[in-house]
Amino acid sequence: MRSYSVVTGTITYAIKGRDLLRRSGFKARIEKITGSSQNIGCGYTIIVSGDIESAERTLRNAGVKILQINEI
Repeated sequence: MRSYSVVTGTITYAIKGRDLLRRSGFKARIEKITGSSQNIGCGYTIIVSGDIESAERTLRNAGVKILQINEI
């Protein structure tokens, strides 16, 4: 199963997104991004396994701001 990093701008979006994904049956956790030179706010990411298209749709429909998604 593939894992993805879903970068959010704030811890608030990360927590909301993680909880929403878990309720929807995804395996998800939060990590703080360190050492990034990109302008990504506070730098939190949701690590999620599974169907990323479904996960992204779930997050966006709930109003979670996604800055980028990367396969890890």
